[in-house]
Amino acid sequence: MERVHTHIDDNFEEYLTAIGGIIRQRSISATGEGIRECAALLAEMMASAGIKTEIRETDGNPVVYGELFSERQDAKTVLFYGHYDVQPPEPLELWDSEPFEPSIRNGRLYARGIADNKGQLMAHILAIRAFRESGAEIPCNAKFVFEGEEESGSTNLAAFVERNRELLDCDIALAVDGPMLSGDVLNVCLGCRGVVNFEIELETAQFDCHSGRGGDIIPNAGWELLRLLRTMKDEQGNILIEGFMDGVRSPTEKDMEVIDGLPFDRENLKSLYGVPSFDLDKRQYYTKLNLMPTLTINGITCGYQGKGSKTINPAKSSVKMDARLVVDQDPLDIAEKIKKHVALHAPGARVTVHGFMHPSKTDGDLPVCRTVVAALEKVYVDNVALSLGLGGSLPSYVWTDILGVPALGIPYANQDSGGHAPNENFRVDLLQKAVHASAQILFDMK
Repeated sequence: MERVHTHIDDNFEEYLTAIGGIIRQRSISATGEGIRECAALLAEMMASAGIKTEIRETDGNPVVYGELFSERQDAKTVLFYGHYDVQPPEPLELWDSEPFEPSIRNGRLYARGIADNKGQLMAHILAIRAFRESGAEIPCNAKFVFEGEEESGSTNLAAFVERNRELLDCDIALAVDGPMLSGDVLNVCLGCRGVVNFEIELETAQFDCHSGRGGDIIPNAGWELLRLLRTMKDEQGNILIEGFMDGVRSPTEKDMEVIDGLPFDRENLKSLYGVPSFDLDKRQYYTKLNLMPTLTINGITCGYQGKGSKTINPAKSSVKMDARLVVDQDPLDIAEKIKKHVALHAPGARVTVHGFMHPSKTDGDLPVCRTVVAALEKVYVDNVALSLGLGGSLPSYVWTDILGVPALGIPYANQDSGGHAPNENFRVDLLQKAVHASAQILFDMK
């Protein structure tokens, strides 16, 4: 194993070149731009690393699947999950360099998708390369599932896993994605929240009218939408949709013990989110982040949005929203409750569900989970902590609920990596450490 680690350090400049190659290939799932070209490039990179690779079709974007088997008869199998699709780069004017041309500045590699998720998935491929190029044996079996729809809700992943249960059989699935905690603490996530993405469209007339002749006479689509939104949350942020909070568990003493072991830096969080104050304490912060559902407005569209003024009474309005869900909440059930609420308070409004993921949870005391954590501690030393969950959403339920295997979330990227935002970045030292971490997991998973 020492030989593998030395090889990674000695060849990391070359490995950065490989990472740059996959970054330059656009792969925007929202528009489909470059998706198939990226899947082909990724498959080629995996095959050149010695991984048996194939592109498997779904009803949407293809899955790049790979496998590598140990000669040991009793070898365990680890499955690495990641995604090669990325978010759109806009607004382009806020980038300090071209989003699809990797740029290293101040010890960080800047590019769209470097942290979410191409840099992180490349860590596994480069770890395999390091074993092969250094002549070391990989004692476990490794499988790789890299999808092209995570940024669009992983719409077809569950069906893919359902059809390929035997192919994907493993001892543990590792979803390597997301940012660390403050102080470069790698938080091994024992679950993740689910999500429902939806849109509400409201129409009060066939077309806009003059605000002087129609204002307060013809219902205004903007005001009608605001009235509806006010029925969904109160002033304290409590969700008012009937049945939405049914089944949400109260935090346990064990939950609080896990939270107490996590880092918390209020000043760091103020800076990270660009807010003037941050009033939550540690327990409140992590309880909201990991154990409670949310209801969030993502964007509102109504009326004239150009320069200057245009005195109209808008006839149409819409809002895009998401609800993050915790264990025991079913996204399809929540979607129906949202539809019923909208029908009650805004008859005629249309609700469209754009995507969903189920929440998932894993027991961190399982021996295979402890093996992964111990491997990570060899690389990150004292900077590894167990976390109750991931604030965001990953399709880890396909492993826990369909395959029936434990799944851990492992975030290799720096806390301020800025996924989905302009100037997304990955600290080069942590990117190098990520390759070491994936290699150590492969070696310890005997």
